Amino acid sequence: MTVAAALVATAPSAGAQSGIAPEGALFLLVPVGARSVARGQASVATRLGVDGVWWNPASLGWLTRREVAIDHAKNAFISGDAVEAVFPAGRAGVLGASLLYFNFGEQAATDEFGNTTGTIYPRAVVLAGSYAATFGERVSAGVTYKFIQNSQSCGGACQNQTTFSAKTTALDFGLHAVVDRARRLTIGGAIRNAGFGLQTIDREQADPLPARIHVGAEYDFGGVVAALPGASLRGSAEAVSRVTPSSPAVRVGAELGLADRLFLRGGAFTGSSDGNASIGFGIRQGTLSLDFARTFGARSAEAGEPPTYVTLRVMF
Repeated sequence: MTVAAALVATAPSAGAQSGIAPEGALFLLVPVGARSVARGQASVATRLGVDGVWWNPASLGWLTRREVAIDHAKNAFISGDAVEAVFPAGRAGVLGASLLYFNFGEQAATDEFGNTTGTIYPRAVVLAGSYAATFGERVSAGVTYKFIQNSQSCGGACQNQTTFSAKTTALDFGLHAVVDRARRLTIGGAIRNAGFGLQTIDREQADPLPARIHVGAEYDFGGVVAALPGASLRGSAEAVSRVTPSSPAVRVGAELGLADRLFLRGGAFTGSSDGNASIGFGIRQGTLSLDFARTFGARSAEAGEPPTYVTLRVMF
């Protein structure tokens, strides 16, 4: 399985994500974080904690405790692992650092006679640094800088195989605003993966990064579950499109919390070959939480392995 084939099978693509111009580094569209995935990826206006590094850096501005998280994602074509850490610094804002690593499997290198001579290793790495700050009690803004490397190396004899290491940089910008008097409605917006194209040696020109615009809202239905002590219910929705005019993809999701310990989540989304629906749950005990998500309707599920996401988070 080559890098291109793996990404076609996993990254959001159809409808709003498609277009005439080819894009590079499509792994930047692969979702990170079980909580966000379980809620249908409708996360631009959600206070996600440390996972906000990958969805909307503005969400980090609300944090008052340090967080460290480990994410793992796996499907039939690709596996991804991420480590994130955020450090609130009082009035100075919130700092974050993250590492994301994708493994696209292995491919046999062959000679002109079809004999196996080595092994090709397609990989991708993203290093990210984030900063966010609040302005008053209702607005938060943030930015994430990304260093991106996409590579294909080979072990053994690989004379007839293409190897490369391509690097580029990108920025994410985000905003949150609490707009109603009861502070139940939050709107959010983000521009993700705005940066220079990715140039590989087998292309005449650099492929543009998959830049996307996200606009959405989250609402806290506190009154709906008031009869159930300790319960919470939040719903979110957002639209996602290319920076150039295109028909947006739609994402919706919800999270039901019980006693701030058990969380049940579900969502639906369009414009993604990662599937069209998701479910998940989370368990929190003290400063430790574990989240799980699975998506349905994806090409990976058709291949016998539904996309699965797990996140372990520590707050201190």
